[in-house]
Amino acid sequence: MGFDVNSIVGHVDEELICPICTDVLEEPVQSSGCEHAYCRACIDKWMQQKQICPVDRSILLTSNLVPVSRLMRNMLGRLKIKCSFSPNGCDQMLALEEFRNHVATCQHNPKMVVLCNRGCGMKVPKDEMARHNCVFELRELVEKQEKEISDLKDKQAIQEIRNLSQRRELELFQYYIAALRSTNPVLRNIGEQLDRFSLMQWGNGLPLATVHTWGSLISTPDTPMHLMVRDVLRSCGCPMHMLNQMVDRCHEDRWPEGLMTLDSRRENHHRMSQYVTRLVPGLVTGKPCVVVLAGDNTHMPENLRPSLGLVMIFVDGVDEMLQEPLPDIEFA
Repeated sequence: MGFDVNSIVGHVDEELICPICTDVLEEPVQSSGCEHAYCRACIDKWMQQKQICPVDRSILLTSNLVPVSRLMRNMLGRLKIKCSFSPNGCDQMLALEEFRNHVATCQHNPKMVVLCNRGCGMKVPKDEMARHNCVFELRELVEKQEKEISDLKDKQAIQEIRNLSQRRELELFQYYIAALRSTNPVLRNIGEQLDRFSLMQWGNGLPLATVHTWGSLISTPDTPMHLMVRDVLRSCGCPMHMLNQMVDRCHEDRWPEGLMTLDSRRENHHRMSQYVTRLVPGLVTGKPCVVVLAGDNTHMPENLRPSLGLVMIFVDGVDEMLQEPLPDIEFA
């Protein structure tokens, strides 16, 4: 590394020349034994191969390298160097410590990137601006981006096929786990706790909702609406192993006792406003959809409290609540 000796203005003392690169010392260090000086980068690279001084072949270890003397630093500090782009018109005479920063930003650098002022707004090296063709360059850019988009679409299609296959495997695995839990009370209890925790972790990412019109509740959705519920729950990240159960719970037959009939809902209408509900993305039909999770509603009477969670579809009268989400629950 080092500074080009031919760019130095005036005489350069021989002691200021690196014996490895034969240029003026840059970030110099010296051996504490023989006191020969070298560029830091040069001697570091040299010592990866040899542990001797390149001048007198004496033993040289990393621990032997020390800063050069103040006299040598002062001598280097008095030197002036021309900019590397002086042939391009730069007339700066710089101290060695200023050289690298100046060269990196010198306006006479022919490779400095500038904005095209002809309308395309592309960044072009200064020395290529005369040959720059906006239409040609933009056409190349568009073709490159079209190819990238095409490649991304192909990768997306492949990934979607993989996701579909994995989703089917997970759903099959879900049935196996459900069968295993049904045969073992201990596993069933642990599984229910994990299900509740999993639903609340998901639910905490959904905005809270305010239901203004409980009378617009759709208690017996048809098959197409069930399929729409499945799609929106899946799209917003509902835990895969809970997806089927949550879809089933959008029908009044799977709701708590206090909600299972129109008469029971009328009887408990004054309490339903106490539910903590969370808004999920709207159905294709535009109807609002909310989830009522057990972890949010431990304050509700037993006959209105869901065991895990349930889904409610409304004709209208549901808004997102303008407040901070509830804090994360801790798994007990």
